[in-house]
Amino acid sequence: MADTPKETPKPQAQTKVTETADGSVKITQPKGHKHHGVTILLEPDELVREQVGGFAKFLREYAVIGLAIGFIVGQQANAVVKQIVASFIEPWIEVLFGQNLASRVAYWHHGNVPVTVPWGAFVYAVIEFVFVVVIMYLAVKLLRLDKLKKKKESQQ
Repeated sequence: MADTPKETPKPQAQTKVTETADGSVKITQPKGHKHHGVTILLEPDELVREQVGGFAKFLREYAVIGLAIGFIVGQQANAVVKQIVASFIEPWIEVLFGQNLASRVAYWHHGNVPVTVPWGAFVYAVIEFVFVVVIMYLAVKLLRLDKLKKKKESQQ
């Protein structure tokens, strides 16, 4: 019998997982080695830190806090402006129209069926809108809020 070369098994190349100096994890796979579904198990405190960090990044990236503050301030500004209209503008409207403008209606008849058209509520809403826009414009100009945006744009 002739000597037949014996096949020696090749050592299996292994995936290496190392931690870098900055604390991140690096996974190195040998060339030609395909491994799907790598699972990395983190310690519980690292997992919580990672989730909280992701949430904080989300808040910063999408400016959620600023949006929430703007929403709350906007609601309060809306309440103040509506009260200004109710306290100072409505009495003048009642003097001009003689009664509560929002309750004014017109009746049209379509055959034997009367149709109620609440035109006073629409006119009142338009007047209130105009005054809200004017008051907000004056607030922006008086508080010089329009200058803040220009400074921010010029810094970029």
